[in-house]
Amino acid sequence: MKIERRLCLQDLPLFDNVEPDVFSKVCGQAASRRNLQRGDTLFNQGDTIDTLYLIKAGSFKLARVNEEGKEIILQVAAKGEVLGETALFRSGTHPATAIALEDARVCALNRLSLEEIIRESPDLALQVISSLANRLYSTWEQFTELRTGSIRDKVLNLFIRLAVEHGESSSEGTLIKIRLTQQDIADFIGASRVMVVQVLKELADQNYINKVDKYYLLKDRCF
Repeated sequence: MKIERRLCLQDLPLFDNVEPDVFSKVCGQAASRRNLQRGDTLFNQGDTIDTLYLIKAGSFKLARVNEEGKEIILQVAAKGEVLGETALFRSGTHPATAIALEDARVCALNRLSLEEIIRESPDLALQVISSLANRLYSTWEQFTELRTGSIRDKVLNLFIRLAVEHGESSSEGTLIKIRLTQQDIADFIGASRVMVVQVLKELADQNYINKVDKYYLLKDRCF
């Protein structure tokens, strides 16, 4: 069981430079795994934040419902990324809902179990703070980028960012290995689905993108 927990947590960025003895303490605490199917919810907007999740397989969209009741996608997280980092240093509620875009598997760390270890290891605490700061900056940068320019620019910028973060090279370009619906794209950039459909057709006609099975392919000319 301890070996399984170690393997489950070894890709967690927070522990990249942590001493083995400290890491073994973390692994010895409550670490659990959870399997989800496409469309399943990992946590809901408004749920209490008490657990950090490391994505071991699959991907999730983080969506927030605004005051008008419209869903806005803040980001997509895939294998190796972390959800719920704030669970490590404060109480509160999730600002968004995490929904599986495909079958997924996560490894979970409970905050209360980890707090005891952090109190005993100042270096671990500093590393956690640094990781959270970097993630916050990245999220804000992405949010700003996807809310400026024309609908066409927003869609193209979204595909470029996802290709960099989750792309797989092919002979024709970069395959974005995340399943996105037209509504997902609309929610990401804050536009209507009708407008997004028109832009997707335009980009396909201009040979910027293509649809390969269930994934979008971004042509090399976009970089």
